[in-house]
Amino acid sequence: MLLTSLVACSAVPAVSAEVCPVRAGQPLRFVDVFDGKPEEMATLVPDETGKSSGHWSLGYIYEAGRTVTVRCKYADGQTSDVALPAKTARCDYKINANKTLALNCN
Repeated sequence: MLLTSLVACSAVPAVSAEVCPVRAGQPLRFVDVFDGKPEEMATLVPDETGKSSGHWSLGYIYEAGRTVTVRCKYADGQTSDVALPAKTARCDYKINANKTLALNCN
């Protein structure tokens, strides 16, 4: 599985933003999206998934008073956990021809 992601709801339109920190020379390869903290091991699967793109809708998580965390996994094996803001409505991923992943949430 190339990606696991998350999405949350917002009544206010938001600008899409890259979630994972850019690391020079280390492309993003995978993401895991969690309902809560990663140590709780509640990994989410995309609501829609294709060969090179897909998305997660996560509004229901925030409506239930919970949070979402994205674990970014890079080519060198390093990871970075990013807690998403409570007003996140959706996360979309795309994988390019070089198998570099981009994750944008709004």
